[in-house]
Amino acid sequence: MNWNKMSLFKMPSRTREFNFHPRYYDERKQRLQKKIDLYKGENKTEDRIRAIKFQSDLQDNWGKSHYKSQSFKSNIRLIIILVLILAVFYYIFIGLDNVGTLLESSK
Repeated sequence: MNWNKMSLFKMPSRTREFNFHPRYYDERKQRLQKKIDLYKGENKTEDRIRAIKFQSDLQDNWGKSHYKSQSFKSNIRLIIILVLILAVFYYIFIGLDNVGTLLESSK
């Protein structure tokens, strides 16, 4: 009896090869190269290329300060929540201990 025909899940009889060659892509480098190519015809001085690179770096780092401040605020919020949760648990356990001593003293 051929069990392959009766199975619920069909499996391929042979394996397939997958040829994938990853490529490296640097978006920042490509944007910088486009800017340099754009201004190459106007002025070929080293100062202009340095200015374009500085401007590109400034644009890349512009949004990162906002991310850092949001991350810092998030971490502070997390610490405050953890401290509050620990304080509530401490109060509950100490309060239960006090309630227990109150009940024992009232007997």
